[in-house]
Amino acid sequence: MIKELITLFKKSNLYKEAHQDACDMLNRANNMFDNASAKLRGREIPHPDVDIFYEERKVDKAERAVRKKVLIHLSASGTMDTPGAITLIGIVIDIERVGDYTTNILELARVANIELHVSILENELTEIEYEIEHLFDVVSNAFEEYDKEAAESVINKKLTGRCEALLRRLITEDLGMNVQTAVIAALYIRYLKRIAAHLLNIATSLVQPFEKVRFMPENVTTKYETKSENE
Repeated sequence: MIKELITLFKKSNLYKEAHQDACDMLNRANNMFDNASAKLRGREIPHPDVDIFYEERKVDKAERAVRKKVLIHLSASGTMDTPGAITLIGIVIDIERVGDYTTNILELARVANIELHVSILENELTEIEYEIEHLFDVVSNAFEEYDKEAAESVINKKLTGRCEALLRRLITEDLGMNVQTAVIAALYIRYLKRIAAHLLNIATSLVQPFEKVRFMPENVTTKYETKSENE
C-alpha cells in the first residue's frame, strides 16, 4: 500500500495534514510507552515532561481529526482514493490502541505500586522491551518517510512469539514468584504483545496490498510455522 499512500498524501493538503497528525500520534505513543514501562519497572522516567493521560487524550483527538479530514476529502473526490483512505484510518486506529495499552501499563504500575522484577525471566523480558522500542523507531520512521524496505524488515512473528513463550513459562513453570508479581507480570507481557501486534499492523499497511493489510506476508507466516513445528 505504500505507493497508494504516497499518492494519497501528495493529492491534497488535507491528506498531508492527516499524515502529519498520524506521525505525531505515533511519536506520542512511543514516548508514552517509554514512560509507562519505566514506571512499572522502576527505571528512570525518560520523558519527565510527558503526562501519559494528557498524551492519550491528544492521541484520541488526533485520531478524530484524521477521520474527519479523510471523510471531507472522500466526500469531495469520490471513491478513487478509498483504499488508501481506509488504510490510513486503520493505521490511526492501531496507533490509538497502542496508546490505550500504554495507559493500561501505567494504570497497572500505579495499582501494583511495586517495581516489577521477574526472577529468571528478567533478561528475556528486558530484551522484549528493547525489541518493542526498536519496533517503535523503525515503524515510526518507515511511516513518516514512506520506507517500505524498513517496514518490511520488521514484519515477522518473532516478537509476539517471544511474548507468548514468556507468558507460557510464567503460567506453567514454578519460578518462585509470589502471586501478586506473577499476575502483574502476566498482564504486562500481554500488553507488550498487543502493542507489538498493533505496530506490526502498521508495518503491514506499508508493505501489503490493500486486501492483505494486517496480515503477515505468506513467506513470513510459512517460515514461522515451519520453525515452530521443528522446535
